Amino acid sequence: MAFCDNIKTALKVNVSLYDLNGNLIEGDNLGFRFVDEVEFIDGFTYINLSKYILVISKIISQDAIGLVKMLIMSSLEEAAGVMQPLEYILKNDVSKESLKGRFVDYSVLYIKSKNYIQDLLESIYESTETSIVEDDEGIYIVKVVEDLEQEAQSIIDGVSQETGSSLIIGASRRVCAGYTIKDAAEHAKAAASLANLLGFKEGFYHIDKMLMYGILYSCNDKDVEFYMNGGFSGFYDVIKDKELLDTAEELFKCHLNVSEASRKLYLHRNTLLYRLEKIKNLTGLDIKKFEEAVIFRTVVALYKLKRR
Repeated sequence: MAFCDNIKTALKVNVSLYDLNGNLIEGDNLGFRFVDEVEFIDGFTYINLSKYILVISKIISQDAIGLVKMLIMSSLEEAAGVMQPLEYILKNDVSKESLKGRFVDYSVLYIKSKNYIQDLLESIYESTETSIVEDDEGIYIVKVVEDLEQEAQSIIDGVSQETGSSLIIGASRRVCAGYTIKDAAEHAKAAASLANLLGFKEGFYHIDKMLMYGILYSCNDKDVEFYMNGGFSGFYDVIKDKELLDTAEELFKCHLNVSEASRKLYLHRNTLLYRLEKIKNLTGLDIKKFEEAVIFRTVVALYKLKRR
């Protein structure tokens, strides 16, 4: 990517672009010198471009300096995604426009773990076309995947077997023309973060399934307070009661099938019905009914996400 060619042709000069450590990135090696802004030294113009130093082999006017800055910064921003490796793209503010058409068909998984697992993941994915990038909160896995849930479950099982650690794994949609690798990385991380906020300890969470929680988390606190003011007081008692909350969650996992939920919880059906009646008495909601189950789950999510 020849950043300096346009300037070189227009001004009929030699041009060099260095990083701040004096490493030549582009152009002729005219000699590095660090400057704070713009300096004219020995017939050369030195321009500080924040992350770079540009050197021009003659003294140029202030108007020309302004034009040069505009051209070179525009070129650098446009090419940032092409110049930089995937790790840089995921960790820095790279223009999404510059990423369009790249990494098509790739997906992103984001893993949250309380233990260090990067070496283990690298051994799992050794000799595969997979990128593994660690940030301050977790680890990105970037690859072409046919079945994201199966891939995530394989990671969960492998890590659990080796270390006993439990993992939360968020997943993105597949990169396409209008959905960049940056979008995918942000969605995968958001899905994992929301699952963590909701108190989930382990599992696979696709951004599509976390959509409602993301919207709730983004809600203005005043708007939430307006709709919850004066109501739902019994929910706090349910949230404090792990037994009741686990019962409700298992019922939802079983698609409101009471018999299936009681079997999964190793409970007599009547015991489960007693707990559901207790939830109804506390909240006013019969969560065996779909619409009331949705309301219950929404309010519980708001309590967890907003830490009321």
